[in-house]
Amino acid sequence: MLPAALCLLTAALPADSLREQIIATASQLPPSRLSFERVVTLERSGGGTRSRVKRTERWDGQRWSLVSYNGKQPSAAERVNAERTATANGVPGYHQLAMIMAAASSRRVDAQGRVILSIDRMPDGTVNADGADISSHLKAEATLGLKDGSPFVERLVISEREGFKLNWLIKVTSFQQVNDYLPDSGGKPRLIAQDNSSVGSMFGISGGETSKIVYAYP
Repeated sequence: MLPAALCLLTAALPADSLREQIIATASQLPPSRLSFERVVTLERSGGGTRSRVKRTERWDGQRWSLVSYNGKQPSAAERVNAERTATANGVPGYHQLAMIMAAASSRRVDAQGRVILSIDRMPDGTVNADGADISSHLKAEATLGLKDGSPFVERLVISEREGFKLNWLIKVTSFQQVNDYLPDSGGKPRLIAQDNSSVGSMFGISGGETSKIVYAYP
């Protein structure tokens, strides 16, 4: 159930005011001021096979580094590949909501009394997959919470608007990314977890990918 304070806040403020408060907070949290480690557990299936990879990556505010790969010290090639992929896909975090929430166009209250802001089309450059910008094919809903009297995004759920081609080989028929945020001890919202899932086909062979990412901040 939504806290009574947030019910009163959202009743008093129009959707634009809520959106602007969240944008202002997110804009003050650029990735250059952020450092974290993330543990990525990735599973792929297709053509009767399944593979699983677990890696730990670090962002230090300037660059990515691969800490471990399947529980072992990574090779030079694994480091280069992981760092290239992470750089191409950008730095995830609450700062991304500045651009995303600028595209929010409507507000509703769900059956549990939670305030939801909707984005009918994700802004260009906000979601990348394998180095490709897939934002135009996606939509999102942001669930709001309240910390010290200020609204913040607790959860952002991104999903497909339509089936789309990731590249000339891969067609995606289903996509979902669930982002969870929580204020730290200083009250700054942080991305703490992501769950990703997609289903599609390559050369007509059906397959899918899931990943769970957990973030830890110093």
